[in-house]
Amino acid sequence: LPISSTSSSRAPPANGPGALGLKRESRATRAMQPRSRSTRGALKTKDDLEKERLRHRSGGYFRYENRENPIDVAMNCPAYMKSRDRMCAGPHKEEICYAEREHHKIIKDEKTEARRQINYNREEHRWRCITGQDQAMVDRVVRMQNDPMMGRKNVSGQPFNIVNHGYDRTPAGAQLEHHDNMIRYRSRVREASLAMRNHLGFNPIIGEQTHGISLPPPPRPPPLALA
Repeated sequence: LPISSTSSSRAPPANGPGALGLKRESRATRAMQPRSRSTRGALKTKDDLEKERLRHRSGGYFRYENRENPIDVAMNCPAYMKSRDRMCAGPHKEEICYAEREHHKIIKDEKTEARRQINYNREEHRWRCITGQDQAMVDRVVRMQNDPMMGRKNVSGQPFNIVNHGYDRTPAGAQLEHHDNMIRYRSRVREASLAMRNHLGFNPIIGEQTHGISLPPPPRPPPLALA
């Protein structure tokens, strides 16, 4: 028999909203996993049901971590203790505590000795540096005293003492003294020469020399200057 138009109009369209609902329902059906009898029996109580819901909740940065025993600690945690050690009691427990205290004491002593050794080496190095510096200064003084050319650097530029205006009692000081005396003598000779040329001390009225012109004797070099 031919299909009537009424029956064909009641069928949902292939691309309409009804088809979208069927697709969503099929996806949800495929995503849901079957539960075993023991699982269904465990969810009969209200507490187990709430725990199951909390275990599978999501959102709000929540992450579930399954822990069978909340009071258990990790193996590497300082509070971790083996089941055999947990049953330890009596004198053996005190022996274990004593061994731990002695172990911590040994570690503390080793740290103290290591720190003491570091401080000792640092102090020894500091004193060795100070001793080396002092010895270097002593060696420098000895080397300067033994060097014959080192003392000549401490000689003044001229053999003359500017404090007491005296000449050194050396051949160089005697030569400098004679040189200065000759300068003074040449100044007196120049003075007398100018006086004679300008007729110093001559009275033209009476025609006589009223003031005499004289020269001191020339200085002689001391014997020390000729050494």
